[in-house]
Amino acid sequence: MNSPEASDSSSSKADTRSYRERAPRTMTLLMTGKLMLDDREGLCRVRNISTTGMKIETRAALAVDQRVRIGMRYGEEIEARVAWTRDGAAGLQFLTPIDVEAMLGPQPRQSRISRQRAPRAPRLAANCPIKVEARGAMYDAMLLDISQGGAKLRLPFRPMRDERLAMTIPGLSLKSGGVRWIGEEEVGLGFYVALSFDVLAAWVEERNAPASTDELVPGPRTGTVISP
Repeated sequence: MNSPEASDSSSSKADTRSYRERAPRTMTLLMTGKLMLDDREGLCRVRNISTTGMKIETRAALAVDQRVRIGMRYGEEIEARVAWTRDGAAGLQFLTPIDVEAMLGPQPRQSRISRQRAPRAPRLAANCPIKVEARGAMYDAMLLDISQGGAKLRLPFRPMRDERLAMTIPGLSLKSGGVRWIGEEEVGLGFYVALSFDVLAAWVEERNAPASTDELVPGPRTGTVISP
């Protein structure tokens, strides 16, 4: 007959073995991702990830068995279903297992002349009318997408690279930044000071909520100091 000590020892070894089997498959991290559900986009924090699922934190209202997609830092998207929700957190089960190391590790160079892709903050579609201050004047413009670090704009004028622009965005404080790239119809802006996760996540969810009144684009505010 086995003694209690022997039983406890066997149980401890089994627990240790189980932990060692699970640990390599689960990675704890804090990464910002893009949460896509139906025709809406939002932000989420990825708390941990394994080959079969992840735990996220989000302001979006999720339901068990709802299908979602998660956009990661190199642009890859993962399809998943909501397994559970609790207090702003959710567990997602991937529809197809993933290779965690390949997903999170550096992207390999495909040739000697191709450059390795750099990770970037999730970009969220906005399509929001805004005001842009530049060259001593105020212009009507369109915010096409936004991330914590910058935005893509459509402007009624062609700016210069590194030119400073200040944006008045409904629901957000004034943001300013420098022009990083210039396309035929679009301009990329890099914020001088990044938006916090909480501020951008709340703004996105507010825009996703059914609107009771039409949004108004604020005009120039006299005496306002433009934040960096």
